[in-house]
Amino acid sequence: MIITCTYENFREALLFIESATGKNSSLSIINNILIEATENQLHFSATNLEIGVIKKIQAKIEQEGSIVVPINLLLNFLTALRGEENIYLELKENQLILKSGIHTTQINSYSAKDFPIIPQSTERNFLKFNLNNFKKIISKVFPFTSSLETRQELTGVLFKIENENIYTVATDSFRLGENVIPVADLINEESEIKLNEDNFIILPKQICLYINKISDSYKNVNCCIENNHLFIECEDLNITAKLIDGNYPDYKQIIPQGSLTSLTVKKDEFIEALKVTTVFVGKDNKEIFFEINDKKMKITTKQQETGSSTTELSISMEGENQEIALNPNYVLEGVRKIEESEISIFINNKMTPVIFKGVDGGEVNEKFTYLVMPVKSVS
Repeated sequence: MIITCTYENFREALLFIESATGKNSSLSIINNILIEATENQLHFSATNLEIGVIKKIQAKIEQEGSIVVPINLLLNFLTALRGEENIYLELKENQLILKSGIHTTQINSYSAKDFPIIPQSTERNFLKFNLNNFKKIISKVFPFTSSLETRQELTGVLFKIENENIYTVATDSFRLGENVIPVADLINEESEIKLNEDNFIILPKQICLYINKISDSYKNVNCCIENNHLFIECEDLNITAKLIDGNYPDYKQIIPQGSLTSLTVKKDEFIEALKVTTVFVGKDNKEIFFEINDKKMKITTKQQETGSSTTELSISMEGENQEIALNPNYVLEGVRKIEESEISIFINNKMTPVIFKGVDGGEVNEKFTYLVMPVKSVS
């Protein structure tokens, strides 16, 4: 194997696939990457057995071949360079020789035959997804996934098609985000879309992160589902991910269909008030208090050791006065996902979920719904 490629292309490919490598002591081969030289392309492959990524770059191939090497050593070598020279690679017996300008390094390698096969789709019935909208509907809700593996379905993002709309949902039981767009805004083809028997899939965290890593220079990506795997292809990139098995909870049951109190507040003022008040929130007492009455919202925190804070905001309001305690970090994370300049907040009582939505031109935007559970009863 003898190859020459640019520093930038080589480094960019490694950085893209790096997080797909495994951290497995019993199967150490997946802690490395597979490099394959064929025709005029260099293929970089990484997998942790749940997700597989193949990134291709253009290169001058003098001799084809393949090898498995530790990605951390490659990246450390590249990071130490100024990046002004091309990268030359040559395989000699069980060592990969890398040269760049005056620098030469040798990395011990492994046989490519021992590297796991990354599943590839056998079907050609791919759907063309608008990449920008695909990234947007995933990133809107992804931060609200759970980190607890005891309920694996909550560690991923629900992707569901219903009534010509696509829903993406994530929850960790304390907060929930739901985003909805028409199918036509995502899928650039007129055809019947069928994900599975119930027309939903659960995307694991890592594929969500990789979708957001795909360069905006790609306008579209091709996607298909086969054997409980999601396959994504676009030009020089292939991503394969095993989907999460199981049934997503019926989240609609916890979203209140009405409210005793509704109010509207300016988003930037609300975010500033939350950030100021959060300064005085303790590590073990993550709550702030909302008092809503007389067209005013008072946001306070009580922390005897450090002090306290109070902010009053002007609001437009309908319904009953309310007092409620919420986790400010949860509120902030969701409100930042609202694109409109005003926010509508819907409350029933201090024990039921609070709903946040954007307001555009006086109309509530139903495309994105964010829900937060109260911390505790307000005395």
